[in-house]
Amino acid sequence: MAVELSPEVKEMIDEPNMASLATIMADGSPHVSTMWVGRRDNMLIMNTVEGRVKTENMLRDPRISVSVYRKDSPYQSLHIRARVTNITPEGGNEGIDELSRKYLGKDYPWLKPGDIRLVVEIEPESVATMGI
Repeated sequence: MAVELSPEVKEMIDEPNMASLATIMADGSPHVSTMWVGRRDNMLIMNTVEGRVKTENMLRDPRISVSVYRKDSPYQSLHIRARVTNITPEGGNEGIDELSRKYLGKDYPWLKPGDIRLVVEIEPESVATMGI
């Protein structure tokens, strides 16, 4: 069941703080990737490429966890258990540019020909915070 993100949690997600995305491999073991994260209202937004391990994991099992650490104070963090509600190529290239402008201050510089960028929409189910 979805939970509402507090203003403090939204603020931390809106800042250029890095996130760790944990997905579940087919054998049940964890897989963790460092990611950029954004937000639309109460939903987390990430972006990936079709065919990556994390993408296949989320398509098979939508249960994930996202941890975000404040870039200048990693002891301030938030940990979100969540569910992927949608993975779509619609807006994928625009989505990675939006995240890149947040983190790098410019459009995404590493787009490869043939990559199919995907927008990942994530619904938070529980949130724990430390130091915020």
